[in-house]
Amino acid sequence: MVIDKIIPPEELVRKALEKKKFIVQYLPNKLKPLTLIKKLQYKGHNLKTVYLIDIIHNLIQKYYHKRENSFKLNATILKEKYGYKYNHYINYLKDENIIHQTGKHVAGRTSRKYRLDSDVLSSDITRWNNSDKILIKKWIKRKYGFELNENPIIPKNVKAKMVVDLFSVEIDGLRSMCYLNTLKDPDNDIYNRNAHSVESIDKNHLFFHFDGYGRMHTNFTILKSFIRKTCLFMDGEETFEVDIANSQPRFLSKMIEDSGTRWVNKEEFDVFKTLLVNGNFYQFLVEKLNLKTKKDAKKMTYKVLFGRNHINSKPDIAFCKLFPSIHHFITLYKAEHKNYRMLSYKLQEMESNVIFNRVIQRIMLIDPNIKMVTVHDSIIGKQSDRVIIESVFNDELDNFFN
Repeated sequence: MVIDKIIPPEELVRKALEKKKFIVQYLPNKLKPLTLIKKLQYKGHNLKTVYLIDIIHNLIQKYYHKRENSFKLNATILKEKYGYKYNHYINYLKDENIIHQTGKHVAGRTSRKYRLDSDVLSSDITRWNNSDKILIKKWIKRKYGFELNENPIIPKNVKAKMVVDLFSVEIDGLRSMCYLNTLKDPDNDIYNRNAHSVESIDKNHLFFHFDGYGRMHTNFTILKSFIRKTCLFMDGEETFEVDIANSQPRFLSKMIEDSGTRWVNKEEFDVFKTLLVNGNFYQFLVEKLNLKTKKDAKKMTYKVLFGRNHINSKPDIAFCKLFPSIHHFITLYKAEHKNYRMLSYKLQEMESNVIFNRVIQRIMLIDPNIKMVTVHDSIIGKQSDRVIIESVFNDELDNFFN
């Protein structure tokens, strides 16, 4: 590929990151006094306040992405990042009731587990620019090393392009924040993570992470749809977004089809697949189950696909009423793999394969200068590239599902 012959992937990413002067971080109200001093005394040790803020920022960031207030903190990683005093940093945060230990270290098996204090998460959480040079250097090293080399699902040159293209996006910060501030009864967590993403994009501090199942997580993947569709620009040009309709259930239909299973009734499956192909699946659920909105139908479906499928679960009972043999396939798959999360992992891996290894790679071959940002099952691009991106996107979907 042309892009490989010019600059190696690692160098592409390094050049995109090397001018970084600060990291935009979450700053809960309880930690604001720490921004006024460089060091504090704790049990005879000088602790850098920027390290304390960095620890809490990373926990809050994980919480907003996973929506789970439970974290394993590995001693080796903590020592590498914060030095030999890492235990004192953790103990200080515990003594100040900012974090609480919930699980012990078991040699060779698991790290200590912690949770953030509920007052920290419910408090006013603003943003702060952490300009510590050591933290910035380590952040950059991890990003252009670990992120590109881990997880072979996505080729390294594709990862590098997707990271570099993030830096071509601009955001209308004022309009975005006005929208967030006028939402009715906003969820505090949703508001905080969106506000942080808006400010990070505005200041060109781009977060990115490739998980073990092929998904790329960025500042854009947690943005409200309104902001993504009306407030983003690439190189000063308006953008558009194209996505896979009924993405996760549609990949489930492909999975069922490829498995050749006899557990799923053919007539039932034909109805299921037709609804997905025509984009009417969620509306069908709304009408048949007397749900209020498509959002409710989607939420119910996700609970069936990604949940534990308890026998008394209302979403499972409702879904099973319409698609009994498909529901049986879902529960059998999870039981066979002895992990209810395995179905979601498999569906995400299929999604990643289509987006990155089919659509993105083909567009890169056509024109490596076309810039794109992914949001799991969708692609954001410039309006001037819309014809090419949509054409390849739809063609590859047809090839994959048919």
